[in-house]
Amino acid sequence: ESILFFFFSCLNDYNSQITCTWMDFFFFYDLVGMILYHRDNVIMENKEMYCKRQTENDLHETPDVYVHWVCRNSTDYFGFGVQDIYGFKPKKMLQAELNVDLFQNVQPLPPQNLSVSSMTSGDFLLTWKTADGSQMLGSVLEYEVTYKREWESWEGAASLLLSNTTHCSLSREDLFPGSSYTARVRARPGQASGFSGLYSEWSMEASWKTPEGGLQPRNLRCLFNGGDRLTCSWEVKKAITTSVLFGLFFRVAPASEEEECSPVHEKSLPHIPYVVQSCEILVSNSSSQSQYSVSVRAKTEEKLIETYKNIQVLPPANVSVTATENQEYELRWTKHTMGYSFITQRYQVEYWENNQYEKVT
Repeated sequence: ESILFFFFSCLNDYNSQITCTWMDFFFFYDLVGMILYHRDNVIMENKEMYCKRQTENDLHETPDVYVHWVCRNSTDYFGFGVQDIYGFKPKKMLQAELNVDLFQNVQPLPPQNLSVSSMTSGDFLLTWKTADGSQMLGSVLEYEVTYKREWESWEGAASLLLSNTTHCSLSREDLFPGSSYTARVRARPGQASGFSGLYSEWSMEASWKTPEGGLQPRNLRCLFNGGDRLTCSWEVKKAITTSVLFGLFFRVAPASEEEECSPVHEKSLPHIPYVVQSCEILVSNSSSQSQYSVSVRAKTEEKLIETYKNIQVLPPANVSVTATENQEYELRWTKHTMGYSFITQRYQVEYWENNQYEKVT
């Protein structure tokens, strides 16, 4: 029931006059405007009622968001068995029409029962079935399958277009090891079928996980911003990044000297044991040189240690204690001979009473 009938009421004098009151919104009145009509079950003919808008002086404590109407009509029929029907219709014609060709306006139901299973080859098989309500279209449908890692957005998902089949295989070579994947599928009439229309909604999603892989860097890709930056990113296993540093190396031309990109930035990925590392290469002249060779590999780390600043002398040998005549004790030992006689040695002596562990230096 519309809001017009919510505020609608009609009274009569049981002689000749019918008076009805109703309200509509100001904004609706400005847009359309409504006509109130009346008929009874005697004449069965719609008759417009004369309506007059009430002024503010006629109203008491009425919200100012409404337009108030009083409508009157005269009739000769009152009594038991007389049924009065009232209705509203807009002053403007409000309608839309369309001639529909069923076979040129098809939107199938979403595919059902999408599932993923692993194959003996290590690849993954996706299967689904045509929705029960669209089975007559089964032979003319084509499908779009999209899949991605769980943490990625669907906008960047990989996509496959298939015809006359309800399954497809995903090669393990195209998937990242140790990753959780999600896939979905939708259907539309095939272009060569004589049918046309829209894609269905997406099916329910199906998920699977790929086996763990090796330690090699993966997913290396580079994107040029069209100006002066070539940004490269790759993924490496988180467990080895604390001990192994990876670097990005590039050549501007095959014969040019290899350069190392710096600095390398790192970002953790949620829920997977990998991190994303990236580096920006400055591009100085893209118009004359647009082919770059890039590689990611573990860096060889080196550290300079100067031997003369890092000497640890072997401990003295043949330590002995001798009592002297004046009740003192003399300690003797044999010092370690070093390669150079001009290097002097300093000694630290500790002593303590038997069964006492506090040492005195």
